Amino acid sequence: MIESFVAAARLPQTGRDHAAAIAKAESQATLAVLERLGDGDWQRPTDCTEWDVRALVSHLVAQFEDSVNLRTMLRRRSLGRRRYPDKDTLDAHMAVQVDDHAGKSGPALVEQFALLWPRAVKARRGTPALVRWVKVSPGIAGAPRMSLGYMVDILFTRDLWMHRVDLAQAVGQPLVTGDHDRHIVEQIVRDLALGWDSAPIALELTGAAGGCWLLGSGDPVATVRADAVAYMRALSGRDDNVAVELVSGDASGLAAARAARVIF
Repeated sequence: MIESFVAAARLPQTGRDHAAAIAKAESQATLAVLERLGDGDWQRPTDCTEWDVRALVSHLVAQFEDSVNLRTMLRRRSLGRRRYPDKDTLDAHMAVQVDDHAGKSGPALVEQFALLWPRAVKARRGTPALVRWVKVSPGIAGAPRMSLGYMVDILFTRDLWMHRVDLAQAVGQPLVTGDHDRHIVEQIVRDLALGWDSAPIALELTGAAGGCWLLGSGDPVATVRADAVAYMRALSGRDDNVAVELVSGDASGLAAARAARVIF
């Protein structure tokens, strides 16, 4: 029943301490995936079309390095603009991240990941309150400026989570989900709702990470259903063919759900 759906736009943003706990759980979950990678997995393609598994893991390691060392992050950002002038700022930065680890083996990257993630989570948790309010560009064309607090508490962990999904997809590992996955999905749906400019809909996301949400203001014109993880891949732009079902109501609600995107 619609009465059991929650207005997603009213959900609070994850607080600093809870965000650190979520980041810890996600880092541990991702490490478990990395530790199961075999010799034949490192060259497999991923949904990040420019990266194979090894390059994707290089990016994850570099993200943690950037969190631990501001100078490393600034160097990569500056070098990216010079080395890759045709890319968006963020894409150029990430390309340098991968370049920096081009000579490292997959197992060596896993060792680095294991060493770095606790330091990165601590560093992000320790971002001073005043700094958290500063708004910066995410380096994505057309994307609005966002607070550093949002980036360190929400976006970095969301990126890691989606890349764990990418890795599981690439190598055929089952995706293990738990309570922290549900919270990450909840925050993604919150952002979806905050930017929703179509007619209101009820969104039912199935699976262990799912939930029932209202998007938009007013009575929903449709109820739409999808698997939670699959729909997150659609929102990220990874898969335009995810199964999204119109349970009831106007087909325009289904079209809006299919067309929606969220920053990852």
